[in-house]
Amino acid sequence: METMIQIGSFILYGLMVLIVVLSIGKWRNLSDFISKIGIKKTDFKRELPIAAMYLAVLLIVSIAVEIAMSYLGFSADLKSMNSYLRGLDLGQVLIVLTIGSFVEEVFFRGYLQRKTNLLFATFVFSYFHIIYGSLSELVGTFFLGLVLGTEYKKTNNLVAPILSHFFFNLVTVAILFGL
Repeated sequence: METMIQIGSFILYGLMVLIVVLSIGKWRNLSDFISKIGIKKTDFKRELPIAAMYLAVLLIVSIAVEIAMSYLGFSADLKSMNSYLRGLDLGQVLIVLTIGSFVEEVFFRGYLQRKTNLLFATFVFSYFHIIYGSLSELVGTFFLGLVLGTEYKKTNNLVAPILSHFFFNLVTVAILFGL
């Protein structure tokens, strides 16, 4: 089952990349391509504090959603995602989460949010996580998507949301695996 979910994730990520590449049309060089997908020249002295601030917001929102879902009686549902991730090899999890944070930000924020709006892109981002079969995951990713989408809207650059998303995933995995 886990292998099927991983294969499905990689297929979806591949399709997402294909959609983005096809949508940007012609590009002159790699620098032009990177700019067209939403990654601008970056002053990391500016982007890192923004990413750190939004990472803190992501963690607070995640904890609040977990408390609310637990209070509403979804304790078992909250554990299903943890069980799924713990069943995987740590290396596999880190690869998927690393690729996931980059591809998801390029697609959902850099492509879909620019083409539609924050709320629609967030809804689709959340629905994309239905693959895990957890209502808590859907609710959590909806609120996390709102935060990441707001971060992109404020910075007009994908660097900070990619960093926030990556470090959020890393912190989550570290806590889950007791690292």
